[in-house]
Amino acid sequence: MNEQTNEKVEFTDDDIIFECPFCSKSMAIDKRGMGLTINCPQCSGMVRVPTVSESTDSQPHSVNMPVDGLADALDESRDEIDDLKQKISSLESLREQLEVKSSAQDQKLTSLRREFGNIQSALDQIAMLMANDSANL
Repeated sequence: MNEQTNEKVEFTDDDIIFECPFCSKSMAIDKRGMGLTINCPQCSGMVRVPTVSESTDSQPHSVNMPVDGLADALDESRDEIDDLKQKISSLESLREQLEVKSSAQDQKLTSLRREFGNIQSALDQIAMLMANDSANL
């Protein structure tokens, strides 16, 4: 693996250039190292060397955006964040309303179960009285 030092490092077409996912250290290794797991020389994190297709897909692309464009993009992002915050607030309010309704429904269900128990007890008593009457006849 080529480790970047103060000396100029030369890369060949057989090198895979990738970054540590933990500390963003740029690294290069010969293509024969594809798929290996290595220790990052900077943070010692375990890093899997990407395949050639993964390496080219994940290479950072330089962005030449004027500062004005960045400011506009930042403003748009802030607007999106504000919209998302409003949606979160709305959803939290809706969740609270649903929790109140759920609690009310639970109370009604408990009441219905209690009433059902009372009705069942009354039916059991009627059945017992009818059995006693038929035995007395």
